[in-house]
Formats: sequence, C-alpha cells, structure tokens
Amino acid sequence: MQYTETSQNDKYQIAMLTFLSAFITYIFVYSFELTHFSLSIDEEFNNNIYHTIAIGRWGHALLKASIYPEPFIPFYTEMLTFILLSASCALIVYTFSLSLKQALFFAVLYASSAQFAYQLQFLNQCDTVATAILLSSMAVYLIIRKNSFLHTVLIPAFLLCYAVAIYQSIIFFSYSLLLAYLLLDIVRDTEDNRHLKLIFRLIIASIIGLILYFVLGELILNYYHLHAESYLSDIVTWFDESLKQALKKISRCIEHYFTLKAPYGMNTFVLAVVFLILPLFYPLKRKTRYSLYALLSIITLFSMNIVVGKNLPARTMTSFAIFFAASGVISFIVIKKNKCFWAVAAFSFLYGMATVSNLFYTDYLAYKKDYRLASSIASDIAKKLNVSQETPIKVYFFGALDIKRVNRPKNSDMFGASFLNWDHGNSGRISAFMNKAEIASIVPASYDDIRSNLKAVYAAPVWPQKGSILQINDVVVVKLGQNVGYCPNGVKENTKPKQCL
Repeated sequence: MQYTETSQNDKYQIAMLTFLSAFITYIFVYSFELTHFSLSIDEEFNNNIYHTIAIGRWGHALLKASIYPEPFIPFYTEMLTFILLSASCALIVYTFSLSLKQALFFAVLYASSAQFAYQLQFLNQCDTVATAILLSSMAVYLIIRKNSFLHTVLIPAFLLCYAVAIYQSIIFFSYSLLLAYLLLDIVRDTEDNRHLKLIFRLIIASIIGLILYFVLGELILNYYHLHAESYLSDIVTWFDESLKQALKKISRCIEHYFTLKAPYGMNTFVLAVVFLILPLFYPLKRKTRYSLYALLSIITLFSMNIVVGKNLPARTMTSFAIFFAASGVISFIVIKKNKCFWAVAAFSFLYGMATVSNLFYTDYLAYKKDYRLASSIASDIAKKLNVSQETPIKVYFFGALDIKRVNRPKNSDMFGASFLNWDHGNSGRISAFMNKAEIASIVPASYDDIRSNLKAVYAAPVWPQKGSILQINDVVVVKLGQNVGYCPNGVKENTKPKQCL
C-alpha cells in the first residue's frame, strides 16, 4: 500500500483546513445548545474551585481561577470549547500526517461524535476538559515527532500531569491516540520499528506525570487547608464486591456498546469496530500486530470501567471520538475506492446533529419546567410571608418533588434531570438553582436548622398543598417530599459520595 509523505508546508495547510472543518462541524452539531441556554445539574453553583481541588482536579481550578470564566459564560464557554477541540483535531491530523481528504474525513467524524455532548452538558467544566484533550494531544505529538528525552518524556509528563489534574478520566486519551497512530502506521506500511519505543515513552511519561499529579495535589491541598474528597476511590467497586460481580458488571457494560444499547448517540461504536476490522480483509504485512493494536484500542476505550469495576457515565469515555474517527480514517485509507465513504461522513454529521440536538432539547425542556415550578414555589413563599420575591429569605427545601422527567431519549444519563428532585431532594442545589436563575433570593438553610421541629415537617402536606410551607424559628421550610433527601445539608462531606453526585 503506497504512502506518500506530506510536505511540511502542506501539513500546515491541511491542519488549518482541518481546524476550520472541525469547528464548522461543532457549530452545526451543537447549534441548539448554542442558541437555547439552559441550566443543567452542577451548573447552578457560582464557584466550584475549592470543591474541584478537593476531588483532585486542581488543574481545572487553576484555569478557572486565572484565565477561564468561573463557572462559565453562556455561548462564550461553548465557543472556547469548540476552538480548543478543533485545535486538538488539527494537531492530531498533523501528528498523523494525513492527506487533505483523509484529514477532512477524520475531522467530520471526530467533531460529530455525540460523546462530548455529555461533557458539554456541564458548562462549568467543558472548556477545561477540552484543554485537557488538547494537552494530551500535544504530549503524543511530542512523543511521536521529537527525539530528545526532554521533548519525548519530560515535557509530555508535565502535559499529561496537568491534563489529569483537569479531569482524571483523560489519562487514557493519550493511549488511544498513540494506538491510533500505530494502526495507521501499519495500514500505510510506513512502520519504522519505533513502536515499542513510542509505547515505552508514553508509559514512562505517564508514570512521571502521575507522580507529579499526586505530589502537587497534596501540596495544593495543604496550601488551601483542604481535605481530599475520595471521589475516585469511592466509586471503585473492586474492594466492595467479589471479582465475579465486578467482571460481570464490566462485561455487561462492554456488551451494551456491541449490542446497540450504548448511551444515546454513541451507537456509532459498532460502526467504528467494523471500520477497525475491515483492514484485516485486505493485504496487510503485519496483520497479527494490527489485530493486537485494534484489540488494545477497544480495551483502552473501556479502561475507566475496568479500573472502577462497573459501568460509568458516557462523559468518562473520553477516548470515544478519537476511537471512532481513527477507525473510520483507517478504513478510508485501506479501501482505495473510498468515495462511498463520504456517505459515512455525511451520516456521522447528521446522526451527531440529530442526537446532540435531542439531548440538549431534553435539558432545555427540563430547565423550563423547573423554572416554572420553582417560580410558583417562590411566589407561594412570598405570599406566605407577605414579602416581595426580591426579599432575601432563609429557606430549607425538604425532600424531593414528585415530578416526572420530561420525555427524554433512552440511556441519556443526566439529560432531562430536575433540580427539584436530584439527590432525592437536595436543598443546597435547589437554593443555588433558584438564585442562579434569578427566580428568588434564597439564603440556604441547613438541615440542622430545622431539626428542632421535624415532627411538624413530617406532619405537613407536600407542596403545592396548603400548609406545605411552614416556619421553624427563622427558617422557611418548603416540603417537597415525604422524606429528607440525600446530602441533607446540601454538601458532600461526611456523606456517601455516590448519594450526592
């Protein structure tokens, strides 16, 4: 299979055109989100810096405390995210030395993947996660394209350290990216016997980066006098369940992706696997090695699930876009008469736009519904106290409102979730939501503030019935459900983290 090396000048031009193609694709795929703002779960708090430091995401906190808006700016944060992701796409294409047609094909598949929608739902962190993807792409570029120890190990170690400090799941992105390069190397028959060296470089850089991550994390925690929240270790099930149970959960998770039961918008995984297998039916000098790398690519995609021993939300599948796009371009290269493959790019574009728009439309409906109900609650509080809705009022929201989720796609994770019944009723979140949306001026009260008269709370009817709003000392209690929710004080500390996500 003949391969012609692209000249340096052409590579720059191709990278720029790739950036534009990816950026335009993002604009179309996420156009509904750009034009219909809504608050989603976790977007209600104005400052998450200390919390993110406590859960080990000090890289995110540093960016938010310096150059990125905290928590976000509508439209601007999305556009910044698309610029960063498009830059990562351009850098990957430059690293892979793809031709113009291959690069454009790759860009459409990469940018139309619905996986990042599950990150973009959290505007408070999507820009930093996009930064982590770009940093990981830079690390792999240096490992592949440079030769000195400084450029191939030390600098990548710092880049990977900071990427993991932004979002821990990103650690496996660099491995998916390198495996994609190795697979391309084989199908283009340009292998130069550096494969083991490249893998070794990445492993060493990752180890150094992780050591730096933990050391710097401890120093930063001490500097801010914070205690680490064991976010990752608390969701690991290997220690709580038998080996058989954990393996069963992992196999079931992987099986869902192979049987079209993946998270909404991510059933293109099956298509990617087909693309990955196709080259085995064509002449390849190193079919055994290709098969090994292809298998490793699939395993790497599910690495976080394997680490924790169970199924995880789609947002942790950070390697999905590179896996899908790289698999597609591999078959695009192998099959010489590939004009029909542009239909695949068109399908990916339309499928991505349809599924992503549907996900964010679901969130938009949920936000509108929450806004309407919360406004009615605020109005009832004001009437009860005979004050203006602009008057600051100390409130505790007891329990969760029994409302049906809006009509939402199957397997769509947190899309369409309601603030009024998240965590089975979280007063802190509800208060923050009402303040953020300017529905009312709520001073959050603690569960401890109402302990003195819980009997009256339990005896009261549920809102919107008469008597569902009552006063205990200086606190207004709004009874939304019969039982107190998770995280009764509205915080994660000293509670089970899985109940407060």
